[in-house]
Amino acid sequence: MIGTVHRSAWLLCAGAVLLVSGCGLFDGLVGTEIEVKGRHRSLEEQVLGSYDYVGEEVYLLAGVRSIDPLSGRPAPARPMTPSETRALAARRRIEFNRDDVLAFKRAGCVGEGNDGLLVLLEDGTAHLRAEDPRRFRLVRDVTSEENEDRLVLRQRIVDTNPELAGPQGLATVGRILAARYRDEAEPGMRVQLPDGTWTTGGDGR
Repeated sequence: MIGTVHRSAWLLCAGAVLLVSGCGLFDGLVGTEIEVKGRHRSLEEQVLGSYDYVGEEVYLLAGVRSIDPLSGRPAPARPMTPSETRALAARRRIEFNRDDVLAFKRAGCVGEGNDGLLVLLEDGTAHLRAEDPRRFRLVRDVTSEENEDRLVLRQRIVDTNPELAGPQGLATVGRILAARYRDEAEPGMRVQLPDGTWTTGGDGR
């Protein structure tokens, strides 16, 4: 009888130890998941902040003039790096093409791909190709320019963020920016979800 009681007590203690250990393991897994999500969120904020700043940065570099402390006269601006020069040109052309890009999206000619680049939509441009080739070429050429400029700005973000170094950096920036473009899409604009399916902006997804 005494032996049975001792065995029961031992089993209860062992179960309690396993339960406590299991809870600790569960807490550790949850903590790791939260940490990973936190790092991912921090990276998203860093990329989006860099994207917003790159336009302001290159315009400032192009326009700011320093003062020579000896003569008191304006001194030449410091030369821009090749990366800065490319980013400035890309940002300027994006602004120039902005109205056309919006019009093409609203007309269903182009959509936002899940890689952060515009996609020329066959079902939205077939009639232009057949009935208005000149208009079709305009849509095609502006879409190509927009994608070229987005890639330049994406490279600038990678160049200025050491955390994004490596072959996956550009792809990571592309996915983060694609999510932003989806969020900014007007109702009816075509957007591609991460799984590759197409939907329209403003549908709550």
